[in-house]
Amino acid sequence: MQKIGDRGTESPLLLSHLESPSAVSLYFHIPFCSRKCPYCHFFVLPDHIRFKEPLLRSLHREWSLRKQQLKDKKIVSIYFGGGTPTKIDPSAFAALLDVMAQEAVIDPDCEITLEVNPEDVVYDRMLAYKQAGINRLSLGIQSLIEEELAILHRQHTARQAIHAIHQCHTAGFNNISIDLMFDLPSQTLTRSKQTLTQLQTLPIPHLSLYTPTIEPHTVFFKKRAQLEPRLAPEEDRLSMLQYAITHLESIGLKRYEISAFAHPGRHSRHNTGYWLGRPFFGLGPSAFSYWDNKRFSNHAHFQRYIDALNSQVFPVDFEECLPYPRNLHELLAVQLRLLEGVHLPTFQAAHGLLPKETHLILENLASRNWLTWTKECWRLTDEGMLFYDSLAAEIVG
Repeated sequence: MQKIGDRGTESPLLLSHLESPSAVSLYFHIPFCSRKCPYCHFFVLPDHIRFKEPLLRSLHREWSLRKQQLKDKKIVSIYFGGGTPTKIDPSAFAALLDVMAQEAVIDPDCEITLEVNPEDVVYDRMLAYKQAGINRLSLGIQSLIEEELAILHRQHTARQAIHAIHQCHTAGFNNISIDLMFDLPSQTLTRSKQTLTQLQTLPIPHLSLYTPTIEPHTVFFKKRAQLEPRLAPEEDRLSMLQYAITHLESIGLKRYEISAFAHPGRHSRHNTGYWLGRPFFGLGPSAFSYWDNKRFSNHAHFQRYIDALNSQVFPVDFEECLPYPRNLHELLAVQLRLLEGVHLPTFQAAHGLLPKETHLILENLASRNWLTWTKECWRLTDEGMLFYDSLAAEIVG
């Protein structure tokens, strides 16, 4: 069976044109961590055996409740995130995927991603994940400079990270994505170049490049008074970003979204769904969903999540349905993250007509050189990509 990660050519069509109305995605939150990173704001639990069996039982129960809503739908991507999903045995993923394959329609090219930390990579175990049905990996590398890894309190070394990538590839994974951070405290252009120049010999067809945000309820937030003065001046941070984009493109990793780069045909099918507004269910404690134009989230409390499912009740504790046209504004702003832009006829056919005031907002942003209009598409300019957060805030209102 051909996997999406095995495709070798890129379609000339826009990603939005490739979307089927029946396409949906699934996200599973596996919350276990041996230690929480200081910048992480996600719901996590200690990596303790007493939590694992209750979580797996609950995921199966939640699937049993949700599967009824997947009639006439096709699952095109499945993502196991965390936390640290590799704290769960490969056989557990095999069992869950097997149940889903029997009870729902899964696209033969379904992209099935597992998040992995480099320090957890062992060849035999990665081979077992491959045999369980995982066909794509996302490795949290973050940096290949020891001093930066220490700032981030990562538990792997640069050497371990490089070895982990090669081990995963040897185990049969040819669709590997890595995460890298830039704009770190004490980071310099020289250090960022040292990380980037090590990438060209690595078998990675996809890369996500992002800035860590200092979120409330994190160690970084508590230490922000010490960390923020250590950030590089704005012009140096811009130089780091520009160099990264140029270097990644030079080694075949083409930027297709503000923070994502890929070889031709290797874009993330799952993340592209988020940007295009594809419906998805999030399963697991704290997981978010977007379905029937509503967004909702599960209990970010382990026992409440389990208790709800034991009572055969959806474990949802927040639900929101944005009114028109704010719902379209949000979808529009998110889709603009894609460098291909928003093909307006396709967007309006899928989501509804934009009101006159929305067109005025877009035209105003174009007059400031943040957007451009060509071939029925609104696209970010280079300047618009730099000021995306401000642009999105104006669209969403």
